[in-house]
Amino acid sequence: MPCVPIIDLLRAGVTTPHPDSARCATWLASVYESIRGAGGAVTTSVEDPTVGRNYHRTGVRLSDGTPLYVLLNSAAALVAAAQPRDPHLITLLFADVPGGEIYRRAGLRVATAEELEQPIEDRYLQLLTDEERRDVAYHRPGRLGDLLFNWFD
Repeated sequence: MPCVPIIDLLRAGVTTPHPDSARCATWLASVYESIRGAGGAVTTSVEDPTVGRNYHRTGVRLSDGTPLYVLLNSAAALVAAAQPRDPHLITLLFADVPGGEIYRRAGLRVATAEELEQPIEDRYLQLLTDEERRDVAYHRPGRLGDLLFNWFD
């Protein structure tokens, strides 16, 4: 699958937590439909954005037993997946989202691991707020995924 630019999602507010209960409910229904439809299971309740995490996440287990987190950046209506890893590591190990078409039909955008691994270029930051650019300068995320699914405080 070719790498599709996701820089169009980099606009003011995309790096900060953005509670949206309707979007979260749509995402969660899509998580259940995609994972159960593929013979997997949802294994954790939803964790909402909090200090140090700007996205929602829920744990799933694929039919082959592989654990994943399915993530939602509500401000960007963007879904991603990441492999579980040591909680002391702040960067995510991105994976492709299983059943991506289900999320797209629900009006959400799905990011591939390849898209999220793209390096950040200064020109991508132009539409962010001054505060968001200060966070980028301080935390120094290296990939687009680190910016869109971040640990900023």
